[in-house]
Amino acid sequence: MSISRRWLALVVALFCLPLFVDLGRADVQDDEAIYSFGVDRLLESGDWLAPKSSPHEDAAFLEKPPLKFWIVGLPIQFGLLPHNEFGLRFWDALFGGLAFLYVFAVGSRLAGPVCGGVAVLILFVHFPLLFDHGLRTNNMEAALFLSYCGGLFHVLEWGRLTSGADRARPDAATAGGRHAVAAGLYFVLGFMTKFVAAAFLPLVAGAAVLLLPAYRAALWREWRVWAKVGALIVALAAPWFVYAHLRFGSDLWQVILGEHVYTRFTAYLDPEHLHPWYYYPSEMYQRFTDSGAEVLVIGGLLLLTVQAIRRRSFDGTVILLWLLVPPFLISLGTSKLYHYAYPFLPPLALAGGYLASFILALAPVPLSRAWLALDAFADKTMPRFVAAFRRPAVRALCLTLAVASIAVAVVTLVVGPIRITMRGTDVFRSSGVFRPSVSAILFGVLAGAGHGASRAVVAVLVASMLPLPAYRVSLTRLGAGQAPKRDASDCVRRVEAALPPPARGLYLDLPDRAIGHPLNYYFRRVRPWTRPAESSAASLERYLYDPAERRPILVWGPTYQAFRRGPGPAAAHVPSPAMVAFDHDVLLLLPGPYAVCGADAAVGGETR
Repeated sequence: MSISRRWLALVVALFCLPLFVDLGRADVQDDEAIYSFGVDRLLESGDWLAPKSSPHEDAAFLEKPPLKFWIVGLPIQFGLLPHNEFGLRFWDALFGGLAFLYVFAVGSRLAGPVCGGVAVLILFVHFPLLFDHGLRTNNMEAALFLSYCGGLFHVLEWGRLTSGADRARPDAATAGGRHAVAAGLYFVLGFMTKFVAAAFLPLVAGAAVLLLPAYRAALWREWRVWAKVGALIVALAAPWFVYAHLRFGSDLWQVILGEHVYTRFTAYLDPEHLHPWYYYPSEMYQRFTDSGAEVLVIGGLLLLTVQAIRRRSFDGTVILLWLLVPPFLISLGTSKLYHYAYPFLPPLALAGGYLASFILALAPVPLSRAWLALDAFADKTMPRFVAAFRRPAVRALCLTLAVASIAVAVVTLVVGPIRITMRGTDVFRSSGVFRPSVSAILFGVLAGAGHGASRAVVAVLVASMLPLPAYRVSLTRLGAGQAPKRDASDCVRRVEAALPPPARGLYLDLPDRAIGHPLNYYFRRVRPWTRPAESSAASLERYLYDPAERRPILVWGPTYQAFRRGPGPAAAHVPSPAMVAFDHDVLLLLPGPYAVCGADAAVGGETR
């Protein structure tokens, strides 16, 4: 399948490369801190076969296979990537960019490059996919997202070469075999990253093949190829499970299957993950509405469904099954999180791209015919009027005004409303594309350029349906991250290194629920940790005001407020130390020499 290089370059420039913008700017968050901790402990311990589970320095992480830890850790180990947030997230952004290219390729197969480009745009502006446990964070979702996009693309290519028009090619069987192997490798990526979450990939592909007779026959002809692919998958995936079983025994299966598959599906590990059966479709609709893509997506889904059934299209069947089967099955479970649905968003984006491509291809034809009929009617009824507008100078003026109207519409779409004032009076104003489009139609007809004007106007109207304002918002959000925990912990360690030994470490006066994984990740190297059995105003006073004992203090906000109201020095109008506020009402108090870290960390967090 050939893809336009210009379109490919456009997709890379507009959607793939921006994933790397300010990638290391923000602190790691939530689950990202768990996986980043695992990578750090691999590098520290050298135990690459058993990553460690935050916040335990030596407890094995058995929730998922370790492939993602290896992918992230090895380049850092060999100095190919920096050991910081950028290095930890690099592969996620790369996987996200590659997945976008696969979505573009699937859309180009389906209805041309417009379909693929619009589909990638719809995904790029889907805020959670990029910023919430998504393609710019060191989580498991980017690798799984890529495994579905890449795996199903190669299944489609295998189908084209073994059952479609290209079956007669001399190298069809060999090329089809390569695509089968690629699909198998993408399954390994998903399976060894997020375990059974990748199981829907062969389920969708197999169901689509079995539904269509020509592809069932191809599968029967090519069964040896797929048997070899299956053997390759087992050869790549089985060794770690064998090793982990021999090392951890039943604990492996209790954690990876019992807790993180069976319990999540039938009960819950966290009550906040409980949602009703309709959670995924409802949340998808709301998120697409947030970006302004819901009309394209819903209309495209209806159109794609009709066309897939009418034409018995393999591509359409795969895309519809990709959308319907996995979300239905995961909706049967009790625990639901929106990022579980990320691998199943591309079919909806492709549906939106399909509608845009359909309108762009078909709408200019009836519009041009209507304008030709209008021209013919005007020639018969108003010949002198028509002749006047066919004069070269008048025609050139009308063409210029038509082009200018289209330009105004495009600028309004890309930049926003246009307003030109002179001495406090509006000279020109355009807040949408309707009036410029009507002007372009009128002047195009008068200039006798009905067909060209119709195509341009339809292109503008289709562009007005795209979530272009959301694209501008997404670009703005790329650089909006903050890193108060990283900045503060780095500064505290620099101050500690400059002080005479022994190290003072960190005093914690926090309930367990307030010590989240990100806090542990950034402050685990500020050692030793001192924690009281119970919250103690005397200890807090000692570590704040005794010059020989002063040290950074992580304290819960209500605890510190109660301390300030108590009978000690704080109540006697002693100034509050420098501090940085974190989320979950956690404060980092910075007495004595550590006060400089309040100013340093103010870039990333609130300082009081």
